[in-house]
Amino acid sequence: MTRAALRGAALAVLALAAALAGCGGSGDGRTIAVTTGIWADVVRHVAGPDADIDQVIPDGTSPHEFQLSAKNRARIEESLLLVYNGADLEAGIPISDIDVPKFAMTDHVGPLQHFQGAGSRAHPTAEEEEAGGEDPHVWMDPTRVARALPALASELARVDPEHAAGYGPRARAYAAQLRRADAEMRRTLSAVPPQDRKLVTSHDALGYFADRFGFQVIATPFPATGPEAEPSAQTVHEVEDAIRQSSVPTVFAQETDNPEVLEGIASRTGVRIEEQLPVEAPGDAGSYIGMLRRDAEVIAAGLGGTPAS
Repeated sequence: MTRAALRGAALAVLALAAALAGCGGSGDGRTIAVTTGIWADVVRHVAGPDADIDQVIPDGTSPHEFQLSAKNRARIEESLLLVYNGADLEAGIPISDIDVPKFAMTDHVGPLQHFQGAGSRAHPTAEEEEAGGEDPHVWMDPTRVARALPALASELARVDPEHAAGYGPRARAYAAQLRRADAEMRRTLSAVPPQDRKLVTSHDALGYFADRFGFQVIATPFPATGPEAEPSAQTVHEVEDAIRQSSVPTVFAQETDNPEVLEGIASRTGVRIEEQLPVEAPGDAGSYIGMLRRDAEVIAAGLGGTPAS
């Protein structure tokens, strides 16, 4: 073998070793498929070293719009378990047709809220609430996620009985972290006086956050499924009226949103746009808990207060 060939073979071995080291987890084929980056981070804390996590929907891709490819489906069906959000968040994934054990987080977080339709949320009609359907954004309340962890640990132990002893303790430890994060968020948000706890958001993703921390989502221009669908002129008019009546200083947009509609609303009402609110993926916050901290800090600052220390 020539020197060049030897060098190439050595580089290939090093590349393979680096790839294997980067995978972490079990290293022996025990894989848990998880739909979103948020749930991947949650499941990773409970799985620990006993299973690898395969995130199906890339960060930066709307889970509402993601379409499952044949290759992705094959990856899921090779896993021990599919962990997904549920409540129609992953509408492009034929969950019921996939031949693998499945675990829906929304089945274990307590009663779900219902959307109240785009536009003003202050006085939704019964028809709006019925048409809105269940709100899938349960991860915006960390205490709901903590509530689901014992069931998740039990399901992981069921599909991987060899390592059953580790899942429960890790779930309890992570639940404690989530409760501490919840308390920290509450301290950060205490900078916002009760009368100023009104939210205008790009689309209806902060209902559970608002309920947990004492806010009110008063208006949202985009439909519940996100900014991929354009709001009607009537909806935009309702949002602008809600902004003027409430005097909110900031409208909050998710990191992945197209801000064009919100920029038009801002120019007509005089509010500022905060475009860096992570909601559907951790982004550069680095983790689910990091994302929640970032959300609390951004909202506290945007509504006129310095986040509490």
